[in-house]
Amino acid sequence: MSPLPTPSAPDAGTLLDDLHARYDGRPPRDRRLVALAAGDAVLAGVASQAQCDRLLAEGMAARMALARRRRQLPAADAPGDPWLERLVGALRDARDGLVAG
Repeated sequence: MSPLPTPSAPDAGTLLDDLHARYDGRPPRDRRLVALAAGDAVLAGVASQAQCDRLLAEGMAARMALARRRRQLPAADAPGDPWLERLVGALRDARDGLVAG
């Protein structure tokens, strides 16, 4: 007895054809992207990677700005500096986003 064939995921062409058949005009952009990516899971993975890349870039920029600002200040002025506090917050937010994501 042969095993039953498992259904494979539809390719992007089939998904696009189905999408265009459902709409009279141009399909919504988000649905076109899902069809081109051949499914929601692929598109979600790409979006997740893009968010991680953005948070990494923001964290690196905040870290560099923090080091630059700290170098400019005397040690006595550092604890109450509003720019340092803002940069520390930006670095913390980027780090927390990377840890969570």
